[in-house]
Amino acid sequence: MLTSKPIIRDARPEEAPFLAKCVMAGMHFYDFETDIPGDNEIFERLVACERRTDTLYTYVHTRVAEMDGIAVGSLLSYPGDIYRELRHKAFTELWPELSEMDATSDQETDPGEYYLDSLAVLPQYRGKGIGRGLLRDGIEKGRSLGYTKVALVADSEMPHLISLYSSLGFIPEGHRHVFGVDFQRMVYSMMD
Repeated sequence: MLTSKPIIRDARPEEAPFLAKCVMAGMHFYDFETDIPGDNEIFERLVACERRTDTLYTYVHTRVAEMDGIAVGSLLSYPGDIYRELRHKAFTELWPELSEMDATSDQETDPGEYYLDSLAVLPQYRGKGIGRGLLRDGIEKGRSLGYTKVALVADSEMPHLISLYSSLGFIPEGHRHVFGVDFQRMVYSMMD
């Protein structure tokens, strides 16, 4: 039984395995229900990446939702200005076999915007406003860094996510084709 309200805080390096599962869930390489990564080698590489501070997929760029002392969700986010360089670095160093896919995929985000990359919430904690809270926290982080635009992409085959993002004020703005998946690009503009 839950006795506390969720708190949102910065991720810690020791949470790298949990954070890697969250990112992999967003990439459809991990299922929280079975608790088995679709590719253990990718999981191990991503855990190593999460522990570093100089990569795109790092605890430094992640906020965690915690309830009753348990990490129940996370959101990876960062300035779009660092995306191209750090994504290339991650694939060159950690996934060189996927470098062709990296080179041919659209960029998920653009310079000049704050990007909400990977959102995940444990299944038993969904429907409690945790994902919505993490998204609001990401918007506020972008605002605090001086950005007037926050962007994300949603799998076009997951209308419930598009609906969630729309309910927070994100507006569809075209599509991006990333790693073989069609994504709806959505943008939130800060109000004055």
